[in-house]
Amino acid sequence: MVSSARLAAAIAIGLALMYAPVRGHAQDAGTTPAGNGTTAASTNASANAIKKAADGAADKKNAKNLAQVTVTGIRASLESAQALKENATQIVDSITAVDINALPDRSVTETLQRISGVTIDRFVSPSDADHPAGEGSGVMIRGLTQVASQLNGRDTFSANSGRGLSFEDIPAELMSGVDVYKNPSADIIEGGIGGTVNLRTRMPFDAPGQQIGFSTGVNEGDISKKSKPSASFLYSNRWKSESLGEFGALLDVSYSELASQTDGIQLEPFTRRTDAAALAGTNFKQVYVPGGADWRTLDFQRRRMGIAGAFQWRPTDNLELYSQFIRSSYRMSWLEHGAIFADSNFDITPASGTDFNYNGQGIFQSGWLNSDTWRGNYPGSQNGVGFNGDTRYQVQTTTTTDWSNGFKYNVNDHVILSGDLQLVKSNSNETDFTIFSETYLPGVFLSTNGSHGMPSVTVSPAGYVNNPANYFWSAAMDHVEDERGMERAARLDLEYDFEDSKWLQYVKFGIRATDRDEDNVSSPYNWGAITQPWATIDTPSGLATLNSSLPNYSSLYSFANFFRGQVNVPSLYFPNGTLATNYSQAYSILKTIEASGGWKPVQITPADLNNQGEKTKAAYGILYFGNDDALGIPVDGNIGVRLVRTSENAAGQGQYPTLAGNDLPPAVMAMYNGQYFPVDGRGSYQNALPSFNLRFKLTDDLQWRLAASKAMTRPDFSQMQPFLLLGATLNPDKTAITQWTGTAGNPDLKPMIAKQYDTALEWYFSPTGLLYTTAFFKDIGNYIAEETETEVYNNQQWSVTRPYNIGTGMVRGAEFGYNQFFDFLPGWMKGFGVQANYTYVHSQGGVNTATNPYSGAVVTGFPLPMVGLSPHSFNLAGMYQYGNWQARLAYSWRSRYLLSTSDANTHLPMWSDNYGQLDASVFYKVNANIQVGLTMNNLTNATVKTLMGPTSYGNGVVDYNLYPRGWFVTDRRYELVLRANF
Repeated sequence: MVSSARLAAAIAIGLALMYAPVRGHAQDAGTTPAGNGTTAASTNASANAIKKAADGAADKKNAKNLAQVTVTGIRASLESAQALKENATQIVDSITAVDINALPDRSVTETLQRISGVTIDRFVSPSDADHPAGEGSGVMIRGLTQVASQLNGRDTFSANSGRGLSFEDIPAELMSGVDVYKNPSADIIEGGIGGTVNLRTRMPFDAPGQQIGFSTGVNEGDISKKSKPSASFLYSNRWKSESLGEFGALLDVSYSELASQTDGIQLEPFTRRTDAAALAGTNFKQVYVPGGADWRTLDFQRRRMGIAGAFQWRPTDNLELYSQFIRSSYRMSWLEHGAIFADSNFDITPASGTDFNYNGQGIFQSGWLNSDTWRGNYPGSQNGVGFNGDTRYQVQTTTTTDWSNGFKYNVNDHVILSGDLQLVKSNSNETDFTIFSETYLPGVFLSTNGSHGMPSVTVSPAGYVNNPANYFWSAAMDHVEDERGMERAARLDLEYDFEDSKWLQYVKFGIRATDRDEDNVSSPYNWGAITQPWATIDTPSGLATLNSSLPNYSSLYSFANFFRGQVNVPSLYFPNGTLATNYSQAYSILKTIEASGGWKPVQITPADLNNQGEKTKAAYGILYFGNDDALGIPVDGNIGVRLVRTSENAAGQGQYPTLAGNDLPPAVMAMYNGQYFPVDGRGSYQNALPSFNLRFKLTDDLQWRLAASKAMTRPDFSQMQPFLLLGATLNPDKTAITQWTGTAGNPDLKPMIAKQYDTALEWYFSPTGLLYTTAFFKDIGNYIAEETETEVYNNQQWSVTRPYNIGTGMVRGAEFGYNQFFDFLPGWMKGFGVQANYTYVHSQGGVNTATNPYSGAVVTGFPLPMVGLSPHSFNLAGMYQYGNWQARLAYSWRSRYLLSTSDANTHLPMWSDNYGQLDASVFYKVNANIQVGLTMNNLTNATVKTLMGPTSYGNGVVDYNLYPRGWFVTDRRYELVLRANF
């Protein structure tokens, strides 16, 4: 660890020596970068530090005045973000919107990906790689998912994401900027070993007077063909009175909708086969055969609404009071038609008279498929392959409210006292409901390398799929969530400025306390049969066929223009979407045709409840220092420590198995009848989090930074769930218990800890010209992973699997960035500019448990990288602003990364392959107040591709191949936008 820190320092020194002979251009004293103004009552401790640095720099040669805005548009935003980075007392990257409603992207998540070291997911959930999201989702910093989220410097969260904020829930139109802290100082709230993202909203005192801004637009996807609106409005003003001082008020509202369509085709897991049918016609001793293919279309709808309000009152020059309120509401729904392979992988054989085709490594390429799965008496089922027609509807609504009130008081010329009270409430509800039809398709031909390198599927005879008599109502499955979180927080800070000190600038102390409650309900996925070959009703086949049972509730879905016509797949009959979206009435309809003991809506049990409380107390002290002459060059920095105590309590239950009805000793069966018993969790822990930042100003424009700190991330509430489910495995004749097992959360988990080191070299050669490089290292302890241990309940030993703090990890890498407008070019060409950054990340310490695809048993896994970590990522953007025109063409790319060590559907490690997306925008200024423009996303029609593997078979046998799992394509999106500012 120490050697790595020295290595990082050596790299930075070498870079500094390389750049030292290059004298940056002295900045024009008449040019002032754009900013958001200064807010006297800022609640953001880090923003106060930035302001302090900027104020101190104002008295020095070649200083920058952040309070004035002399330009607008892309250039102004770049200048403002660059000035924040240059004058900050720590390493920070920012994106600002000097113009109202003008963040570079239409979602906060997609804006964040433009920052070096930040990458985003494109899936609804990393554990479910079958469902890409319509917009970017989870945020990772330097490959780590443990990211703290703040709003105006205060901790915030979404109920459906546990610790942090779902950034896609928050309207981008409400933001004035976003800041990313990768090695935070002691005055920043703890919580993210990856880093901290702070979202900034506007305050009325940011502007010198009245501001009015609005925007409106309409967007459409080229596949979905659905037009959706967006609109926002901001009003801000400030007034002076002779007796009561100065007042300021702001109101900002936004509304936006989005519709998109995603087409996907997938291969089922490849399994090692040594049977004669699979080997026929080959010289291989073993081959690898997929279990079939799936294809699906997902129609996604999103509605996002937000309102932000702020009030500031400065009754005297020394006192300011403020109130900030923000409320966001996010509703997401999607309706999916999925043709999903329904047989066992190992029952797939070549159709009669055919052999499978393999490549030189024995990997399946194409063939006519048959299945040996038992079909019962269903007519026409022989020599067919089972497919489900899944009609799935998921709807989720998340509402988050954040209200804060505070003050800032200049006690005298050297002492500032500030504080605030905050209330955060977040509610999230989800309903996920699927209805399944089923058929056995004859003459299925699968090619894994069809058109454009993607699989293709055909059925012979083709007309078989058009007859509803060839399908039956198969099953239904539901899942519900209701999550509620609330946090109350209070803080108090004191700042003292030193007078006439050669080294000491100022010192800050602060205390903060929180009280948070989490009341979460999450049911299992409740699958139940409607009719099956083993669950029959009184019909000739024993099944409820679509032509005779509820015929008005199913229809043929054609998969028209699938993958824009590039991939061939058959049509299928599906349950109607109107039935899937009517969850409250579906059971009363389906129960009229289902077999005895069939599907019933899920019932909440104590196992589905997770109620926890958490209190924290924190205190920090941080000393800022600096000297312009003592070392021959200006140097400044800060050193501090944050002390945190966390107390947790959780009340839950354990449940014994039900053993009645078996041929066991009566005393044993009587002892275990599914009864519950109390399981409580209570504990506390303390953490000391030191931090150190040092900056050397090698020239007027070149500065070198060093940073070291200790960070923490508390475990997710889902990992600490106070529920223990005990079970018993019986021998085949049910006369003896062969194993006592259990699964549980762990309320005793401790936070993950990271010791982190950064060094950065930054060259600011013009107001919008920046070249920088950063090397970083993180040593991670208390990594959380599941493990099985022996525990005793009721005098019986049980093998219980629960999460523990058992792992360690390491992350290291480097970032490089470059921004510049080419002002040296003549005439209109000086409007061109470029932004570029690249990040390299390497990790060690990933934990993996594997599942044998033959037996389903958990077997010894193999080393994997950390989840979410791409070794390589970059952003490249071309900019143009001249006269009345401004435009941007931005490409973001990240290399392959691990989505999950055990995917929810395949139980294999799942990877997202290399992915890049090109976005663009162009705006024309009609006059000084009005702009019209066009924004465009996914111009290159990028394909999201997933991979699966390696596959463990036990006894040290591992197939290290990464097989293709899925290909997904979604809309190109276009939005016409009108903006006005007055």
